[in-house]
Amino acid sequence: MPKFPSKEWLDEAVRLTNSDPECAMAGKGWKGDFGAIIEAEPGKLAKPFVVHVVPGDCRIEKARVLSDPDDLEELEPVYLARAPYSVWKQLLLGTLDPVEAVLKRRISMRGDLQPLIERMRYKGIADRVFASLKTEFPDGP
Repeated sequence: MPKFPSKEWLDEAVRLTNSDPECAMAGKGWKGDFGAIIEAEPGKLAKPFVVHVVPGDCRIEKARVLSDPDDLEELEPVYLARAPYSVWKQLLLGTLDPVEAVLKRRISMRGDLQPLIERMRYKGIADRVFASLKTEFPDGP
């Protein structure tokens, strides 16, 4: 069972996403890369975890872990999501709605949200991936 957040967890999430039957439709014509920063929280996550994801034609082409949030800033991803560890954990567990999290500013988002909103009909991909991706959290269940 991969621990969140980790390179192993990220690799498995990408594998499951790319194998999802709706993935090709959801990614068709997508433009722009993603960055995500999982901010450290005392007693839960010791240091920030930083991810850079490059979608390709109808699938995720590359996903990598960066050592520092500044490395991500230098790449200037088209989209950047940033939130404390506990917010990401709630999203993964399905106890926090992603749209609500953005609207209530629990997640800081940079980039044009319109293409993301237009793809909300493919939200089932994330639900299926997170349901089948058995995850261990550093601070327990």
